[in-house]
Amino acid sequence: MGKHLALIFLLVASVAAMANPAAAAEKNMVFASPYGITTLDPSVSYSTELTYMANIYETLIRVNPPGSKERFSYLLATGFNASENGLKYTFNLRKGVKFHDGTPFTAEAVKYSIERTTGLGKGAAFIWGDLASIDIVDDYTVTFVMKQAVPLPLIAASAYASYILSPSMKDKDTAWFDQGHACGTGPYMLKNYKDGESWMLAKFDDYWGGWKGPHVENVLVKYTKEALIQLQMLQSGQAAMVGRIPLDSYPAVKSGKDTTVVYGPSYQNYMAFFNTTRPPLDNVKVRKALAHAIPYKDIIDIGFNGMATQARGPVPKGQFGYSEKVVQYNYDIGKAKKLLAEAGYPNGGFNLTLTYAAENPQEARFAPLIQSEFKKIGIDVEIKALVWTSQWSQAKADPKNAQDIFLLLWWPTYSDPYETLFSLLHDEGDKPAWNLAYYKNPAYDELIRQAYETTGSQPEKALELYVNAQNLIQADCPVAWLVDIVGNWPASKRLKGLAINPAYPNVPFFYDMHLE
Repeated sequence: MGKHLALIFLLVASVAAMANPAAAAEKNMVFASPYGITTLDPSVSYSTELTYMANIYETLIRVNPPGSKERFSYLLATGFNASENGLKYTFNLRKGVKFHDGTPFTAEAVKYSIERTTGLGKGAAFIWGDLASIDIVDDYTVTFVMKQAVPLPLIAASAYASYILSPSMKDKDTAWFDQGHACGTGPYMLKNYKDGESWMLAKFDDYWGGWKGPHVENVLVKYTKEALIQLQMLQSGQAAMVGRIPLDSYPAVKSGKDTTVVYGPSYQNYMAFFNTTRPPLDNVKVRKALAHAIPYKDIIDIGFNGMATQARGPVPKGQFGYSEKVVQYNYDIGKAKKLLAEAGYPNGGFNLTLTYAAENPQEARFAPLIQSEFKKIGIDVEIKALVWTSQWSQAKADPKNAQDIFLLLWWPTYSDPYETLFSLLHDEGDKPAWNLAYYKNPAYDELIRQAYETTGSQPEKALELYVNAQNLIQADCPVAWLVDIVGNWPASKRLKGLAINPAYPNVPFFYDMHLE
């Protein structure tokens, strides 16, 4: 781990041992993580730091995994009710909760936190776009007034932009947070932050949930980019869990004497955006031909070692909005050639550039598979592995000069398909955010908005509208939806309580875990 990390962890273990010698070794763990931190500001965060933020900060409610008896768990709220018109949601707040700095949690903190997020207008703040006001009824009751009848509980349970932070932070800016500061109500406090190296999630003694029963109390996060090193740390016992190992190592880890792999559902999926702004990809038949030339099964088998399923559309299986009624493109070289001929390219005869994030090992494995199959229909593909920031910058500049095909791993911000469908394909004018196909379809935009405003009152009608919207874009094929991935955590067999909640991608809820 390195001398200084070992000393930090030894100190934590020593303190725990003084309190309970028999259990000391069972309450501390090392997590070798590939998930970096782009910002520690809970109002701005919109990336992989979610892995830690969800253990430091809390939302009012949390979406439960698929198959649970109840749709939500209550965190900082103890209940809520909606007005008949769906424009007002009143939340009853939990009493006796403290922030990490000792500040009592009240309705003021809720109002301050969400208004700070919407005021900064960064990250996922757009999910509150239909919020009209936040009204404090009393110290432990707060009402959200909406402009439209949208599913506010799902927004309040979002993986991003819905964290509650201490009002004592009112004079702090993003730079202050990024120095390693945090102040939530979660079970863990951020300690010993060394950017790009390591940090501690340390037990918050006054956590409202209490510490009776088995819980991991301190987590030393060792930021580790290399999958092979994570594997070595897991197999040697240096880490109790890791975020990523070489794909070929999964069978050995799954059947290991001291290791295992915890699998679960995932709302993460991969896609290939087609640049629709210039020839030949401005021709829908060319785009459809490419969608039929993609070797989906090979991508699953080789790119993911079987830990994926073919995507049917932008909404992954298991999430509301998914339906078998959504049209799916299948591998069919004959159909691909026929469509190219109809488009005026009987022998292909053109070149395309495909970019992927150099940090993503799965994309590195399956991008050549696409290249090989496209060659069979006369299309030469130049593959460019770019660091994510460079890939993003190229796509965000002038679409006419952007890459032809952009590979992307996506996960939703909250558990309604509107955010995914809106973010990925709504008309963004001349300044595209996530719409990397630069697609424009007013009918699609109208359909998904109708569905969104119907979800709370008529979920079956909303599902029908979402399916219609997805089939509308499938007919235009601005994106090839590749695979929905299977969630997994490689871990020690001693680590119990590790589970996957697809609504919070790559989040291990350490409070629910313990070591045997």
